[in-house]
Amino acid sequence: MLRVIAHNVFRRKYSPPKAGAAAAVKVDKSFVEEDAEKLATHVCINAYIQGDEPGPKILANSEYPEWLFKLDLKPPRAFEDLDAEKDGWAYWRALRKRQIEQNRRIQNLKTRFLHLQNSPSMKK
Repeated sequence: MLRVIAHNVFRRKYSPPKAGAAAAVKVDKSFVEEDAEKLATHVCINAYIQGDEPGPKILANSEYPEWLFKLDLKPPRAFEDLDAEKDGWAYWRALRKRQIEQNRRIQNLKTRFLHLQNSPSMKK
């Protein structure tokens, strides 16, 4: 009898889900511009409709600063291709990044196999 009473005391009663409640639906306000003239003359960077202007106009190359065309847009080189003397800080940054990744992997292995450290099969 005591067992049944204790069981009922801690039982939680949850209300059943309401039939009319539905998840809110997000409305996508973005659009894809299809006007060829607008795409050729403007930088269409604004994905949301916020007015009549499509964005800044595309200018001639002579209107932009010279350094803009000299930017290095290539992906970064692999660590194996870098040289400490020639590449300088890029080499040391890549080395430090690799060390951090290696330490993170070692820590994950330590926590993953923590239960095996004191097992009899590990002791020799």
